[in-house]
Amino acid sequence: MTAIIGISATQLAEQVPNTISRNGTYVGGDYITAVANSGAAPFVIPVTDTKLITTFVNQIDGLILSGGQDVSPALYGAESEAELGDVSLVRDAFELALLKETLAQKKPVLAICRGAQLLNIAFGGTLHQDTSYIENTDLEHMQQAEATQSTHAISIERGSRLSNMLGTTAQVNSFHHQAIDVLGSGLKITARASDGVIEAIEKQGSPFVVGVQWHPELIIETEIGMKRVFQEFTKNAELGAMKQVYNAPAKFKKIATLR
Repeated sequence: MTAIIGISATQLAEQVPNTISRNGTYVGGDYITAVANSGAAPFVIPVTDTKLITTFVNQIDGLILSGGQDVSPALYGAESEAELGDVSLVRDAFELALLKETLAQKKPVLAICRGAQLLNIAFGGTLHQDTSYIENTDLEHMQQAEATQSTHAISIERGSRLSNMLGTTAQVNSFHHQAIDVLGSGLKITARASDGVIEAIEKQGSPFVVGVQWHPELIIETEIGMKRVFQEFTKNAELGAMKQVYNAPAKFKKIATLR
């Protein structure tokens, strides 16, 4: 069966020029392409009333938490610092609730960039509000090169889910100035950059819950391992969907198999 992958969206607060639209919902096309090319159906989830979250999660088989604005330090009890960028408290609250419901339903999660930071916060972790506040960083974490170009290496923990997909090293791109600081409870660091900045985290056990600090959807054509990240995520979503159908009451199985 075809898995349905929810992709969290960001909000466009400014009016689009030459249109009557005052705001909008936005997901980068590379997320859509990466999911579709992995054999799954992309399903964009807008920031909206949290009362709809259970309905959304009931419809999907896996969740991608996408990148975007900075995450508000209010979520982990810190004051804003000088280098903090634009935040959206509405999006933060919605996506935290969306993530928690997805985890409660035991569906796989792939958290990308901002998404990885939010995953860490959901488990009680904190962030560096800017990499300049980290001692001994010597990498350009907000790269000036093209988004489709990898700019630095990461070292990956042996035996992790990520190492099964990428091996013990990989080349990644870098578009973040916030970074994980204190690790959330129940999470494990599974990749770092050469300057020690955390590049990936995982929740132990099943289902698949992986957060990556880079944007694999943007380097999927140049770094072959990134295809495996989406394929493995999608496979876990498909297996979970099949298990749900198998365990469902007979009257629901026919409806589910029509997907």
